Parts: sequence; C-alpha cells; structure tokens
Amino acid sequence: MERFGAGSLPRRDPHKDKGQRLRRELRTARSTNRTVESERLSAATQRIVLADDAPWIVVVSLSEEPWPDAERELLGAAHRVAHEIGGGVVVVRVGFHDPAPDLGQIGADRVVLLPLITDPDALATYVVAVMERCKACHVFFGEAGADADVARRTAILLGERPATSLHLLSSERATFQEAGRCIEVSRPLPKVATLAPGRFDAYVSGIAREGKQIEIELRETTAGVRDLGVVTASQLDAPLGEARFIVSAGDGVTDWEAFRDVTEALGGTIAGSRQVVDAGHLPRHRQVGASGTLVEARCYLAFGISGAPQHLQGVQRCRYVIAVNTDLHAAMVKRADLAIIADAQEVMPALARLAGGHADA
Repeated sequence: MERFGAGSLPRRDPHKDKGQRLRRELRTARSTNRTVESERLSAATQRIVLADDAPWIVVVSLSEEPWPDAERELLGAAHRVAHEIGGGVVVVRVGFHDPAPDLGQIGADRVVLLPLITDPDALATYVVAVMERCKACHVFFGEAGADADVARRTAILLGERPATSLHLLSSERATFQEAGRCIEVSRPLPKVATLAPGRFDAYVSGIAREGKQIEIELRETTAGVRDLGVVTASQLDAPLGEARFIVSAGDGVTDWEAFRDVTEALGGTIAGSRQVVDAGHLPRHRQVGASGTLVEARCYLAFGISGAPQHLQGVQRCRYVIAVNTDLHAAMVKRADLAIIADAQEVMPALARLAGGHADA
C-alpha cells in the first residue's frame, strides 16, 4: 500500500468539492435574496415624517372637485411651496362618503376629514380652525365652484386679501392675469390663494408621506346663508372683465335714461368710452379701452361710439360687435359685425320696447 509522506497532500474528490461549492453559492444567494426583499419591503413602508411644528400649507378638497384631478394639482402646488420653506401639507377633505384612502400615498403629511358641510360660512370657520391648529402659513383652494366661494369667505375671516386664479407661484410670489388675461400681475403670496385649473403638475413622489389624521372638534353653527332658490340678478353693474354682454355709450348718447333702460331690458352691463367717463356720465371703472378695461364679452353693443384706436383695442377680443351710429364711415362701424346707421336716441327706446315685449311674450 502506498503511503503519503509528511510533505504529501491527500487526493481531493472533485465531486465532493463541487457539491460543497454549490451549497455555499446557494446559501449566499438565499442570503442576498432575503436582503433585497427586506430592502424592498422597507422602501415600500418607508414614509416621510415631519414634526408637528413644521411650517404647514393647507389644501382644501371638496367631494365635488371643481375640475378633474384638482386635488392632486393643489397638492403639487402646495408641495412646491412647502419644499421651499421646509414644511409639509395638510389636506382638509370635506364631504367624502367613501372610506378615505391612504392619503399619505398621494402626498398628505396631515389629514383632516370633515363631513359634508353645505353652509360656506361654517366651512370657512372650520378651515380657519385647522389653520390655527397647525399654525399654517397658507391655504390653497381651486378657483371654481364652491371652492372659490369658501376661499373668499376664509380670507374675510382672516382679514386677508386673497390672490385668485394663480398661474404661477413660489413661497414668495403669486402670479395671475388680469384685463382679460392680457396683463400679468405679481404680488407677494398671501395667506389665502386660489389656483387656476390645469396650471400645476400633480404631486408625484416615490416615497409616501405620513398621512397622519388630525381631529378637529365640530361645533354646531347657525347657518348664515339660506338657499332661497334661483334669483335673477341684474347685470347692470357687473365687473366689465366678467361681463358677457356689454352695452356701451359714446359721445352720440344724450338720453341717459333711455340708455339705462335699454341696457336693463337687454340684460346687459353698462360701459362707456373715455369721452363719456371724462364728462362725468359714467364712473371710471366703467371705461372700456386701452386706458380702461380690455373686455372679452360675447357681445358688445356700442351706441354712438366713433371708435378711437384706444377704444377699439379694448374690444378686440369681443366675439361679436354691434354698432349704432349715424356715421357710416365711423371706425366702430367698420369693426362691427352688424351695424345700424341711425341716431342712438331713436334706436334705444325702440330696442327697449322690443326687448320688453319679447320678455312679456
């Protein structure tokens, strides 16, 4: 029998070595898989947690959204500001009947759930209570429907002038448009703001927020608003920037009582040229033109307005223009979609009678 000396090595079994190597690799693979799975579960359950004394932005979300995906757009805008100030977002959900989802997954650091509250004054009171509880810096609403109404009532309770229909914002500035979206205005971001639809990206994050619920005590309140049904309101003194049908007077109007009668009979809003405003017949905020208001009415009815360039600039975004003038060659007549070549003093009472007779019929 052959013997191995002191310096000799035993012969190794290759099959046994291979089996040991495979077992080691299997143990390593199992250990690696457990580590990866643990990290994946940790990432899935990981949440961003903020201290209660962090700066807060409040987002108010009603069950009937003012436009599709409004809540997520408000959250996106709120998180943009919150990121700049190192804070978080409180979502106030009102009137949601279905079980609340995990709002932390869509970006809520704190959540306040309120029942359906139909009284806008009462709802504004609760929003203010949430802001005081959280010491919130700002509150955001959608600029549409009941959201916009509650926003303005909240601003009144806080003694603030709101910024409405924002298109851009940061922690310091709020940007919106005026004069028929022709002029861009920027001002410091106030405590209460409403956001224009479709102007902000929805909040997206790979890590969920805490979504911690906050309890707010609901107190019985006496409704400050009663629903009396549909009431026909006069459009005579409506803001020019919001009016859909404007009846405007120029130098050719001398019978101001007839002018007001025909405007009321047609359901229009009173306006005028710079000449009649300078003469004191109408207040300054009723002036249409480059130095007044740029209007976007569906229909603009001009009595006795010759059509100075500054005035034509003010009505260029109106869909239809009707001119009543004795001058066939007046610039307003050339701009008009329909022109009546006659004296305004004769047309106004006749038109008022026709409108009145149509209403009676």
